[in-house]
Amino acid sequence: MEMIVGIMSIMTSGAVYAPLSTNDPFNRLESIIHEVNAKLALVNQMSHSYVSMFSVPILNISEVVESHNSLNDAQMKQLSQVTVTPDSICHIVFTSGSTGTPKAVQIRHRSFMNCMQTHIIQTNDIVLQLTSSSLDTHLEDIDGALIRGAQLVELKAEGHFDFDYVTQTIHDKQVTFVGPVPSWMNALGKFLNENNRAQERVKTVRCWYLGGEKKIIFSV
Repeated sequence: MEMIVGIMSIMTSGAVYAPLSTNDPFNRLESIIHEVNAKLALVNQMSHSYVSMFSVPILNISEVVESHNSLNDAQMKQLSQVTVTPDSICHIVFTSGSTGTPKAVQIRHRSFMNCMQTHIIQTNDIVLQLTSSSLDTHLEDIDGALIRGAQLVELKAEGHFDFDYVTQTIHDKQVTFVGPVPSWMNALGKFLNENNRAQERVKTVRCWYLGGEKKIIFSV
């Protein structure tokens, strides 16, 4: 939940979101923080100790959420005066760096909203937030669901590697929309082929929205 609160807070305040993943190498994170000239890093209890090694101020979102403090009138007025134009930068994502140094890609609000307005997530969908923050598609899951008025289901930390847990969550939460990368979908397909009971759990999914990698053909 902290990540969702953080993303929405950044965008509401008119700041620019640059995602970090503690699964990435130290040098990559250090390079990203330096290149975007980060003014603040939002962390939770799990990432606090790791991110604190970088030379950037940090704010623990977990503590903010748990405090239940509301904004006062002056803070609300200040927030209402934030100006964000369609050409303002919404977020910055970095390429994988597989062919050299990771390159920054600036996504503007105009482009991001065009993407969201044409997204196939529907209001009555229940969306599984599956993608790592290393991939920009995680914003399609999170913001796509919230903008469309759909429901969003989060997995436990590293839960997407546990297919028994994932399929049970899909069943329990009646998930209808999942947006994985093809390599993950291929691994899930192999799991389903070996587990007939798990196949029954995923029948609520109306759409498997694959992207981000070269497609892999498989059958269940």
